[in-house]
Amino acid sequence: MTRTQISIKLDTELLERIDKLASDIGSTRTAVIEQAVKNDLPEQESFHKSLENPIINAMHEKLTSPSVLRLLAKLAHTDMSDEEISEIVDKGPRQRNAARQRRVEKKAKPSKGLEGAS
Repeated sequence: MTRTQISIKLDTELLERIDKLASDIGSTRTAVIEQAVKNDLPEQESFHKSLENPIINAMHEKLTSPSVLRLLAKLAHTDMSDEEISEIVDKGPRQRNAARQRRVEKKAKPSKGLEGAS
């Protein structure tokens, strides 16, 4: 497997947790981060693919409004800072637009399977 070196910025407390885990299990920081990404990536990809469904996309738009997020946090007895809410609100349109674009691209591709059948 080819490996590519990258540079990322992480919250200091998160990096300390990563380093502690790496030390505890006798691993490297890179290995811990790579495993975490591998574990979570399929779920993230699945979520973004689900946004291609127009109904789910519309629900996502409603659920990512600041007022709904505050209400959901309150119902869950969880504090959400204005910064956390803003981050979710800011990501919503990009996620939905990417899903719409994938849907358009899928429709534009020629279908396979029945070519040449008569």
